[in-house]
Amino acid sequence: MKNSKTLLVYAVVAALLGGYIYFFERGPVKGKKDEEKPLKVFDHFVADDITQIHLENLATTVNAQKSPIDIQKDEKGTWLIVSPKQLPADETMVRTLLSGVGDYTPDSSVDNPANLADFGLKNPRTRSVFKTKGGTSFEILVGDKNAAGSSNYVQASGKTSLFLIPSGSVESLGKTVDDFRDHNFVKTDLVLAKKIRVTRGAKVFEFEKDKNNTWNITKPIEEKAEESKIRDLLNNANGLRIESFVSDKAANLSAYGLAKPHAKMEIWPADGGPSKAILLGKKKDKGGLFYGKTEDLPAVYLVQDYFEKATDIKASDFRDRSVMKFDAGAAQTLSVKRGAQQTVYQKSDKGLWTAPGRANANDEGANIASQLSSTTILDFAAKDAVTGLAEPSVVVEVTLNDKSSRLFRFGRTEKNQVYLASDKNRDVYLVSPAILSQLDSYFSAVLNPNPTVKK
Repeated sequence: MKNSKTLLVYAVVAALLGGYIYFFERGPVKGKKDEEKPLKVFDHFVADDITQIHLENLATTVNAQKSPIDIQKDEKGTWLIVSPKQLPADETMVRTLLSGVGDYTPDSSVDNPANLADFGLKNPRTRSVFKTKGGTSFEILVGDKNAAGSSNYVQASGKTSLFLIPSGSVESLGKTVDDFRDHNFVKTDLVLAKKIRVTRGAKVFEFEKDKNNTWNITKPIEEKAEESKIRDLLNNANGLRIESFVSDKAANLSAYGLAKPHAKMEIWPADGGPSKAILLGKKKDKGGLFYGKTEDLPAVYLVQDYFEKATDIKASDFRDRSVMKFDAGAAQTLSVKRGAQQTVYQKSDKGLWTAPGRANANDEGANIASQLSSTTILDFAAKDAVTGLAEPSVVVEVTLNDKSSRLFRFGRTEKNQVYLASDKNRDVYLVSPAILSQLDSYFSAVLNPNPTVKK
């Protein structure tokens, strides 16, 4: 019994000794609340709260860039450049700048520096001030780079330490006024656009929505337009960005080929307002940039050549290529004529296809209707094309449940495309020969009689 008590005492002493070693030698374990937070240049900088930005590039030797840049948010929340000249600001550029400043996380810090000149902060490269609507200011000075050339020393208002910030993060503080200008060429509402006119040299193309909001070609031909092509054209205009600002008030437009532009796109809104027009002049040197301007402003810009290419269009590129399509489920009869052979498929009330002498009529009828209904025009035949439609190889007539019909007349095959004519107009199309291959597989064999149903 005595030994048991002695062992118990030893156990308690050992536990106490282990606890002492754990807590006092190892130290207490830090919980999440005790973990160090990432060091920030500004502790309470909220990008959305900033309403004024003041930027000074103190190191520049370019006279045009020495004037401070002041950018302010108006009552509607839109950013505007107010100095050195009044201009619309690039919202994306401003938001990126503010987001970056708010996220400044130093690589390291220098506590209580003895001489700011040692870090290039007695005569800083840039000085930037950000103010909130409530009057709180955040000032940051950018000095020299470190020995590795990867970071800059910065000094922030309210801080006694200096910080090292990656150089790429502070570059935006020294950008020019043109960098902060709005780079959108024109702003158009793609949904509410009503009419488009593209003039290139002597060629004029017009596209307009009808009362059903369907786009149509109105010049140089009158045809239904391919909706996706119209969307692409409008997206090209809406996405056009200014690559460089050439002149805010160009005195001589001829120098840029804009007195008589070789390409012009006009867009009219559905509300009856004035059109917006993009004018393209000559190419700048041998690069991929063209001079351009809007019709209502004197400023001249440089834009990418993709837009110039977008105005080089053909009417056939914008024609609707789905005119031969129909609802396969609405087909009631199919008359297939190949030379002297003709087969007529009829759909029953139960939706089953039958045809005299065709054992697999249901599958054949369904497949023929399905393929014909999804016919997509690949191209439009040239006027002098040898089509072979004087004596078509295959003629298929489809009767729909509304008593209307569709006629498909197939001519000769050329370069894996077959000439096709409709009964709706005089146009000749080029389509995939897949349907002809399917019909060949059906009718090249000897006709099979309908199976006899045993009683």
